Amino acid sequence: MLDIFKIQKLSQLSFKDKTGLSLYPWKNCKPRQSSTPSKPLSECKAVIVSSAGLYVRDLHEKFDHKVRGGDYTYRIISHDANLKHLADGQRSKSYDHSGIRQDTSTGMPIPQLNRLAEEGFIGRVNHRHFSVMGSILAPMRFIKNTIPEIVQHMKEDRVDVVLLIPF
Repeated sequence: MLDIFKIQKLSQLSFKDKTGLSLYPWKNCKPRQSSTPSKPLSECKAVIVSSAGLYVRDLHEKFDHKVRGGDYTYRIISHDANLKHLADGQRSKSYDHSGIRQDTSTGMPIPQLNRLAEEGFIGRVNHRHFSVMGSILAPMRFIKNTIPEIVQHMKEDRVDVVLLIPF
């Protein structure tokens, strides 16, 4: 079990937040298996999966903060979405939201990924990306329902690599 109170990077958090984090049943998220792309990154199609809880104002419903254990749904963010229309729906109070509210590309770095494609570092950018809520305290619905749906979309889109943006 992690001793949250001894982790220097978390020293700025309030006692309440540290106590909450210390009670969280942390899981080992190391994948059981991983793979290497079968082709160079310069030929790969890339997609973003972000747990920043971003959604498009006037298009998506907000993430529901009242769902016990955390909102396990996802939002599809188009590759050509106007990032000024993205809203911060993250429920976590364990970090300062001012940065992502000022520049939503910190949580959904579509422009940066597009630049990598323009420079030839990656082959191309997928036409849609995925935004989920971080801070899910009861993850089984997310693992059993949401992840398989997102993976199915990625298979349909023939995505080669995923850029995970944790929040």
